[in-house]
Amino acid sequence: MSELPPTPPAEPDPASAAAGSRGQTHPPLPVLVLDEDFVAVSKPSGLLVHRDDHHPDAPAALQTVRDQLGKHLYPFHRLDRATSGILLFGFSRKAAAALQESLAADDAHKEYSALIRYPGSNPTLPPAWTCDRPLHDEKDVARAARSDFAVQETYRSCALATCRLFTGRYHQIRRHANHSGRHVLGDTTHGKGRLNAVFRDRYGLQRLFLHLHRIVMRHPTTGAPMVIDDPLPMELVAVLERLRAEAAAPCPPSPS
Repeated sequence: MSELPPTPPAEPDPASAAAGSRGQTHPPLPVLVLDEDFVAVSKPSGLLVHRDDHHPDAPAALQTVRDQLGKHLYPFHRLDRATSGILLFGFSRKAAAALQESLAADDAHKEYSALIRYPGSNPTLPPAWTCDRPLHDEKDVARAARSDFAVQETYRSCALATCRLFTGRYHQIRRHANHSGRHVLGDTTHGKGRLNAVFRDRYGLQRLFLHLHRIVMRHPTTGAPMVIDDPLPMELVAVLERLRAEAAAPCPPSPS
């Protein structure tokens, strides 16, 4: 599902136990699922999936989990640096290929939690909507894309929505929300800087409010249905609590 080229496996670093991996290190990541074929971890916002030419020494999930488990890792799906949530790694090329095939199956899907602003001056959103506008890749080729949005909770100025992906384009949810006039709050690339500043100052939203909270798929070896869940991190829960408190308070009187 990823448009990005595959990343080579991470080799265990014999010196990592004593001195850490090359470059900066990161604390161990919470493990959501661990078996002989793969591991699912919870990636925090701000952590790269793997190092690249632009960030050769930055902390990254691949090196962190490699050192944490002492195993070869084969990545096959990505999360944006600013996005938090479920991240999968295979322990072999075969397992990674099977995982990728499982995620691409018709009965598999990913669900994200996103805080969506109300469009313009209209303080409402439909209960659900779909954006299937094609998205251009890095070569400016239009690729089919579909995102389904469903509102879970509403507040005075925004709503918490579940976003279900049917394709895996770069920044898909953020771009589709932008095309719909309903930006993901905290998005510094496709969102609105003024609104981000308001939510940062008023509600303490210091990051992109986008979290991969559920993956539904079949186990790559047994074929058994499986659901992987990762609850919202506490910094996003705190934002929702502030929004709920504001929504429950009486509205200020209108100026005469």
